[in-house]
Amino acid sequence: MSDTPPPNPGGPPPPSDPGATQPMVYPPGYPQPGNLGYPVQGNNLGYPVQPNLGYPVQPGMMPPPPAGYPAPSATSGPVPVAAVEEEQAVALHAAPGEMYHPPALNHFETVKPPNALVKAWRKVGGGSLTLSLAIHAGILIVGGAIVVSTQMIQKQVDFLPGGGTQQGAQASAEMQHKVQQKKRTSLNKTMPMKKIVSTSQNSAVTLPDAPPDLLDVPDVSSMLGGGSLGSGGFGKAGAGGGFGTGMGMGGMQGFVSLPPSMQQRCSPQERLEKLRQNGGNPECERAVSASLEWLKSQQNPDGSWGQGGGKRNKAAMTGLALLCFLGRCETPDSPFYGDNVMRGILFLIEMSKTNEHGAITDDFKSNAGAYEHGIATYALGEMYTLARLGSKQLPGMREAFEKGVQLIIKTQNKADAKNGEGSWDYYTKNISEGKPTSSREDLSVAGWQYQALKAAKYTGLKIAGLQSAIDRTCDYIERKQTKDGGYGGANRDAHYNQWSLTGVGSLGLQTLGKGRTASIKKGIKFLREFITAEPLDWNKNCNLYCWYYYTQTFFQAGGDDWKFYNEQFLPQILAAQQPDGSFKKGRPNWPGGDAADPVYRQVLCTLQLEVYYRYLKVGDRDEESFFDRQ
Repeated sequence: MSDTPPPNPGGPPPPSDPGATQPMVYPPGYPQPGNLGYPVQGNNLGYPVQPNLGYPVQPGMMPPPPAGYPAPSATSGPVPVAAVEEEQAVALHAAPGEMYHPPALNHFETVKPPNALVKAWRKVGGGSLTLSLAIHAGILIVGGAIVVSTQMIQKQVDFLPGGGTQQGAQASAEMQHKVQQKKRTSLNKTMPMKKIVSTSQNSAVTLPDAPPDLLDVPDVSSMLGGGSLGSGGFGKAGAGGGFGTGMGMGGMQGFVSLPPSMQQRCSPQERLEKLRQNGGNPECERAVSASLEWLKSQQNPDGSWGQGGGKRNKAAMTGLALLCFLGRCETPDSPFYGDNVMRGILFLIEMSKTNEHGAITDDFKSNAGAYEHGIATYALGEMYTLARLGSKQLPGMREAFEKGVQLIIKTQNKADAKNGEGSWDYYTKNISEGKPTSSREDLSVAGWQYQALKAAKYTGLKIAGLQSAIDRTCDYIERKQTKDGGYGGANRDAHYNQWSLTGVGSLGLQTLGKGRTASIKKGIKFLREFITAEPLDWNKNCNLYCWYYYTQTFFQAGGDDWKFYNEQFLPQILAAQQPDGSFKKGRPNWPGGDAADPVYRQVLCTLQLEVYYRYLKVGDRDEESFFDRQ
């Protein structure tokens, strides 16, 4: 055997360049390339192959040549990787015709059997459960982080714009806290579902047969949160098949709507929005809240308001105090004032029962009895309308109210036009003296009687003679208008003059008389010129009885007239409120307009502050509403 391995038969001559890689050449007897399953290019592959396998031999797996055959050098061919590894020291021989198997490159050891608990956990799907728990935990963590970050960066805003003062900010904060308290109380308090309908002698509240246009579909957006009621709230409501369940106070079966003119007072959202739209501010609602708290503290043990011990117009003061609570929809279902309102109503009902004529007064034989009865009946009428949204039993209320309205209709003057047809005199005193009719007219007394008739109209009850009494009242008021446009006497030195009573006359036509626009405009013009010449001043002309009617009259007029008046009266009343919620005494320039009694002063101021939402402007009402028809 020569030192140089023989060339591959049929292959190209070795390259002349000594530094080039030389093809692997195998001696005779060594398995030769061929029959590999793919063509051999020129019978020279340029790299060694494993015979009969059909794929090239990989570097590092090249078997050593047979014994006696020299190992390839750096100049004769590539050096196998195995040559530098541990196997280099071991001589491996492959017999001719046998397949060469390189040493194993992996080491396998016996695997330990898994723990029994692990096997059981996997068998019941523990891996999926673990993954699911991990995912949910991650979601909760991310959600919590988002909520916390949102609360941290959420901007605190006033309930109403236009504050800008420290008092406004404080008022908004207090209102926000109070609204949240009401929501929390409403959610925690479940009321039974009842429909208060009875025709028995001792019925609680008998509701009228409501016409189709009275059954309004509730506003879903307003029923969530504060509901369609705020303090009173829509409770669990449904109409026929049901409109679902609204959150709020009270409960009823069968949806019954409030009159359009009264709806906004019973929704916190609508109330605050009306306050904003009509020129109020956060201090207004704060002042009302403080005033109601003060009134609550002044209630007598028998449920009345007014000075105890003697006959001091307790029926009138109780009626006016109730109107203040009802003006913000604080009904017997109210979480804050429910007990106070309930006891006040029962006091008036009992008073009605003790009088054979159904008069609600404890001073039947005096001039004040007519005022008291009109005011108390007015309060019961508003309560009757709001009672349909509540759940409390009010025994005898309908009877007391209907008897009160019937007494007012019966005592309306029936004399000829010159002697005050359509007006009222001190009718309780006249009855006690055996004088069933009178020819004396009194626009001041008439003001409270027509407000009671207005309340009766809103209830929807069928009371004989109601509409004709309203029409006669409007005719009477128009006849009282002077050539100057005011209502009342043209002599300012006289007691009942147009400077003090034009508000009474204007409001009556605005709320009860349709088609009397010209007369109303003349009255507003007179009042505006009068107040421009003599601006409202708590320390000069604080005639709160007159202001009570002025405020409502200008509010109903709206527009620039209301803006003109609102800018005068609101600062005066807000500045007069004291830290305990009461109002300090002003200085009147007309004795009849004074409000020396603390409760009387309190209620007149409070009712004026509630004007922004207590009634809807006549111009904003639905003319086709059942309640506004004549």
